[in-house]
Amino acid sequence: MKAQRNLSGLDFTQGPPKICVPLTAPDLPGLLVQLEQAGGLPAQVLEWRLDCFAGDAAAALPQVAQRAGRPLLCTLRTTGEGGRAQLEPAEYETRLNGLLAQGGFELVDVELACGMERTARLVKKAREQGILTVVSKHDFRKTPPVLQMVASLTAMKALGADLPKLAVMPQSPLDVLALMEASVKARERLGPVITMSMGELGAVSRLAGELTGSCLTFGAGASASAPGQLPAAKLWEALALLHQEKGGACHEE
Repeated sequence: MKAQRNLSGLDFTQGPPKICVPLTAPDLPGLLVQLEQAGGLPAQVLEWRLDCFAGDAAAALPQVAQRAGRPLLCTLRTTGEGGRAQLEPAEYETRLNGLLAQGGFELVDVELACGMERTARLVKKAREQGILTVVSKHDFRKTPPVLQMVASLTAMKALGADLPKLAVMPQSPLDVLALMEASVKARERLGPVITMSMGELGAVSRLAGELTGSCLTFGAGASASAPGQLPAAKLWEALALLHQEKGGACHEE
């Protein structure tokens, strides 16, 4: 199963970036409310942030996946990558292995920070389960040089990532342009990628995916899960306008 194929009607290889809305509630009642709210949002993918959830994730997963009504990306974000899960790499791998063994969802986030060998094993496990992998890396301090960012995305792809993901923090407008340049170069070599320049300064990168090759952009529903996330409804309006200016039609999928 490759990202180049359609996923429940989604084609990551063309058109505006698909919108992914995070679900960040700490308990099942709150999660169900967020799922209901997400039903009215222009989101093609939902991301369940398992690191924000304090309940029994294994018990809740079937209900979450059923009520999502669209592809579900499961993410266990560790503290070093901007999340809340305080896990050592071995424990992180164990948790994700259990999640993958349960299955019932379409995409999983695997943090490159857990180590190259662990990442490769988790990607292999996901592939065996028919689950697409988003291999991710975050830098909340800086924006690396263009070639270094391309190399990071290339390394993720070499480990089997269906969608390599890189998020960096800009310190200047040139940093935002550097991230966008790296995205263009990586897209030419690797196919679809997910990239973003975080914070208010980098907000334009979340809108420019059709230009740069970033195929998924994250928009806030009930709450944002990362610096600089735009409200999903506003994000949709901006993407639709940009796509229409290119001469296309931005249809909700």
